Amino acid sequence: MSDTAAEQSIFGDMSELEKTLSQDFTGDKVRAMVEYFQGIVEATQRMLTTARETNQRHLINQLLSGFQAAERVVRQIWETIHGTVLVM
Repeated sequence: MSDTAAEQSIFGDMSELEKTLSQDFTGDKVRAMVEYFQGIVEATQRMLTTARETNQRHLINQLLSGFQAAERVVRQIWETIHGTVLVM
């Protein structure tokens, strides 16, 4: 699957998040979301190393925190619904 198609699939899954998480018995969709968030976190961390302005660094840190939180929330909700640990 191309990056664009994978991204569109992930966005579609996120638009119906409750349904996606409850019907994802294998964890495949949640793993794709977590990997997507991790990729954004890595890209954001690289941006942080080159940011020079304090305001830039502050905004990048907020973005970084947001995607890290999204990853944790999605994973924790899936684990709670299915009563098992998500294995990556």
